[in-house]
Amino acid sequence: MKVLALNGSPRKDGNTAKLLKKITEDHQDVDLKYYDLVDLRIKDCTSCFYCKQHEACAIKDDMTKIYRDIKEADAIVLGSPLYMGAETALLKAVVDRTFALVAFGDQPRQFVPRLSPGKKGVAVFTCGNPRGDEAYPYMKDRYYGYFAFAGIMKVKVEMVGGLARTSNVLESVKAQEIIPELKRFIGD
Repeated sequence: MKVLALNGSPRKDGNTAKLLKKITEDHQDVDLKYYDLVDLRIKDCTSCFYCKQHEACAIKDDMTKIYRDIKEADAIVLGSPLYMGAETALLKAVVDRTFALVAFGDQPRQFVPRLSPGKKGVAVFTCGNPRGDEAYPYMKDRYYGYFAFAGIMKVKVEMVGGLARTSNVLESVKAQEIIPELKRFIGD
């Protein structure tokens, strides 16, 4: 099994990174690719639509290896802290650029996923608001929709709130609940 994990936090050892690493550890026979997006050079999508005629993006940067890893992965695990109620710009750039992984359909405004079926998608968000699930429910909806748009139908989206920069996410009750659930989901 191949798992791709993308840390959208600018902190490589922060709460989001700790959560992602815990969720993706201890799987048997797993080829794990883990990227701290802060270390990569990924430009914003320019909406040039090159990808719709060529099945590739016109921009040549580190997203090229992310495309390859997404195509090869059985599970894609995304993580980001919420800044101002949304994912970081690091993760948003990746999400926008995955537009290259869908093709135009036969009808106007119809898109067809280019990814092979059966992939799993996981998105985890960390935030300072102790009631993050209530304050930012649109983030869950957005990522369920994002994965569906890409053709990924087996999806889990979770949020761990109440975290300060000095907190340890692994001590959070919510994190302790979701880590085993997400590990099982990825491994099943």
